[in-house]
Amino acid sequence: MEHPAKEVQTDPTPGPAKEEKALVPVPPSEVKPVETKSLPVVQNIALADVEKEKKLSYVKAWEESEKSKAENKAQKNVSSVAAWENSKESSS
Repeated sequence: MEHPAKEVQTDPTPGPAKEEKALVPVPPSEVKPVETKSLPVVQNIALADVEKEKKLSYVKAWEESEKSKAENKAQKNVSSVAAWENSKESSS
């Protein structure tokens, strides 16, 4: 890994004369690590997946509930018709 360099003046006399500068590598202790933002993004994606699964679970439960209601209503109608038929047969 290449370290960034600091500029160091080699000519101690200030003035309008041409200044010579040498590049000196910065010690590794002064190099700051680059912070990554990928961990929070991964966590947000995981949370979004959990929320998505939760919503899908609620939708599936609602669908099952509606299906059960429809089946119960149909069974009630069938039972009502069967009871009516039985009452007509017994009265005739």
